[in-house]
Amino acid sequence: MTDIILGMGEVGETLFDLLVERNFDCVGIDVDTSRCKNYSENSTIKNPECLHICLPGGLTEIIGVTTNWISKLVGLQMVLIHSTVKPGTTKKIQKNSKVPVLFSPVRGIHERFLEDVKRYTKFIASDNRQIDLKLKSDLEKRFHKVDWMSTTKTAEFAKILVDTTYYGWLINYAQITKMICDKEGIDFDEMWKFSNEIHENLGNRPKMYPGIIGGHCVIPNLNLIEYEDLDIIKKINEVYSKFKK
Repeated sequence: MTDIILGMGEVGETLFDLLVERNFDCVGIDVDTSRCKNYSENSTIKNPECLHICLPGGLTEIIGVTTNWISKLVGLQMVLIHSTVKPGTTKKIQKNSKVPVLFSPVRGIHERFLEDVKRYTKFIASDNRQIDLKLKSDLEKRFHKVDWMSTTKTAEFAKILVDTTYYGWLINYAQITKMICDKEGIDFDEMWKFSNEIHENLGNRPKMYPGIIGGHCVIPNLNLIEYEDLDIIKKINEVYSKFKK
């Protein structure tokens, strides 16, 4: 049986390495043919078992692209979406397919992504409460630790709200306190020493680095949901960017 990784960016390549390490036969597919592994346009994928979606979450065509690949892979057993997507995306893809479509967000720091994928529990969600036990067992063999969520929307929001957006919110507070410190002429690091023992004992006073939020996680992921109250994260980041200039 063969696992197919669609999208060989950082997530896809890391997942490919993990599955090969766990003795799964894999092919990696990407629009950039130099990134493909064990695959060319003339290749025939034999015995496709699981299609892993690792495409950019903001890709507007992600539903169409995924649905198209599902139709191509005759005999496919399941689809697992790892991309950070707009909540409701997994359910829409499922409506277009008879193959079980599940969602499983990734977690980890870019510099040690493979190590983190092994370290963290891999949450998997399905909207089918009667999901086949063999399918669940087969999926769990692919990862070191697995936990299940009750709906795909729960897992989709978990990735955005509890991971990247929450991280952005914490950075925002560091940005605010840094601006105050600079205006008042006091040392940011010295002031934050006041939180060290509190955080050691309670674990709820983390000191964050007051950098400008960039990259392809926090703000892009925030754009996948439509909640105006959370736009404050973008606004504070913009204010801080201007302040630093």
